[in-house]
Amino acid sequence: MKWLLVVVALALPPLPVIPLGLDLYLPVPEDNPLNRDKVTLGRQLFRDSILSRDRTLSCSSCHDPSRAFTDGRPVAIGANDRRGTRSAPTLINRVYGHSQFWDGRARTLEQQVAEPIANPNELDFSIADAVDRLGRSRGYRARFVAVFGRPPDAESLTRALASYVRTILAGNSPYDRFVNGDTTALLPEQRRGLALFRGKAGCTNCHWPDTDR
Repeated sequence: MKWLLVVVALALPPLPVIPLGLDLYLPVPEDNPLNRDKVTLGRQLFRDSILSRDRTLSCSSCHDPSRAFTDGRPVAIGANDRRGTRSAPTLINRVYGHSQFWDGRARTLEQQVAEPIANPNELDFSIADAVDRLGRSRGYRARFVAVFGRPPDAESLTRALASYVRTILAGNSPYDRFVNGDTTALLPEQRRGLALFRGKAGCTNCHWPDTDR
């Protein structure tokens, strides 16, 4: 039996399609509204090694779409094979997060996307140097001017990347379908497990669908 988890990384309309099980309100800051061109630029940057000092890594090296936007390693490996201190967290549904990173040190995705670029154990490239390199790329310079009305700068770089991350959504799981009325979505043993999860086992003391992310 195959289970389907729908992951929406990019939709052609300006806003992504919200899968079943997610809040239909997509929290997007007023100063960085989503639009198709910005998301497309952010996706291109996310996949491009131009943002790493030695041009060997991209954001997708540690947040691989084929691995649920993580890398499958116990500890992330960055530039020059430097080992990080934690595993790379998934980026799925981070648009709903009230804080970012494992320790919650970033309040917004715009703040979050900048740190891995500058971190010496990740892409090892200062934001200023990354912006300078993008500005010297004829293609990227033209894209930023078309999308933001100006050449690349720190603000437009982080806004493009954050916009793309906001479209990485997953839902429509068997659990989502079950709680939305499809009583056949879970097998009998799964329904018993859910009852334990919600009741005697006490799992919802820490893992509750509607708590702060």
